[in-house]
Amino acid sequence: MRMLKRNTLLISCEQCCCILASLFPKVFFSGIITWSLFVMLLIVPKYTEYHTAFYIQSSIIILLYILSMVAYFRTINTGPGSPLDYPQLKIANYSENPFNDPNGTGPQPDQEPPEFMTVHTLKLGGNQGFRYCSKCNCWKPDRTHHCSKSGKCILKMDHYCPWFSICIGFFNYKFFVQFLCYTSVYCWVLCGVTFKILYDIFATDKYQEEYISINLILLCVLSLTFGISLSLFSLFSLYMVSKNTTTIEFQEQRWNYRGVDRYNYEFDANGKQKKLSNIFDLGRSQNFKEVFGDGWLSWLLPISVTERIANSGFKNGINFPINEEVYKKWCNNAELQSQLNEQLSNFKDRVRRERESYVEV
Repeated sequence: MRMLKRNTLLISCEQCCCILASLFPKVFFSGIITWSLFVMLLIVPKYTEYHTAFYIQSSIIILLYILSMVAYFRTINTGPGSPLDYPQLKIANYSENPFNDPNGTGPQPDQEPPEFMTVHTLKLGGNQGFRYCSKCNCWKPDRTHHCSKSGKCILKMDHYCPWFSICIGFFNYKFFVQFLCYTSVYCWVLCGVTFKILYDIFATDKYQEEYISINLILLCVLSLTFGISLSLFSLFSLYMVSKNTTTIEFQEQRWNYRGVDRYNYEFDANGKQKKLSNIFDLGRSQNFKEVFGDGWLSWLLPISVTERIANSGFKNGINFPINEEVYKKWCNNAELQSQLNEQLSNFKDRVRRERESYVEV
């Protein structure tokens, strides 16, 4: 009984620590960005004159503050999305005999994946079967990965972000990129305003007569630091959007993790091997529309352009439009590789039988 109470206490402590760890980035971000707004609206006016430019500047800062806060918490509240959100993707039963598939490494699902998932889905090994997760007991659509920190599969997983305490995936990726852009502009505006004030103070030797608020200096330094780092992240994220690829896919293509590029090649007129284009790359303009939507309003504002409905076309994180030309080449390469593997397997079997017959003689 005492042991049970001790275990319960340890579990409660662990849960509290997890809650505090997830709350820290939210409190930190909300606190620092609200403090920056406080400095801009209550301290900066002491060093400037009230005129039209000041009111325009303050309006822009307040607008960027609101957009940043909304995008931040929409990223968290919306979540990345998971196959577990769709009952049709859950696997009820597995094969009783885990070795009934000679090429398998464990139990196989007894059922086929739903038809809406199989459209253009890239099969394992080219044509061996559809991916599934034995931990989540669900089918894994294209671009889905299991996140160990979240403990579940994530649709179009990009990465796990500790500053949000959540994964960035299909449904919240738009808000995440918008957050980076909003806060980058916000930081540079703050940096420009505070730097000009400090420059005027030191250039005219006013610092010898006037008191300089430490908040002003601190805000200038922090806004410059965050502005540089967030701008780099923003540019990288926009580059990923322009290529219609995720951070995980970018790393896989770069380092060829798990041999995922076995079929992603073709030969030019000179017989040299070269990589195929990204199968999801539809062109820069269409790639941006896939993430931000069709209208300029959805590009500028943190409004949703996705739907958590299984049969909602390409807005559900399960199905994605693809480059048909690249897809055909990929399928052709996969088929050729499968034939080569089969021929190689037959050759090995024939050599083994010949050796066995030679030993018997």
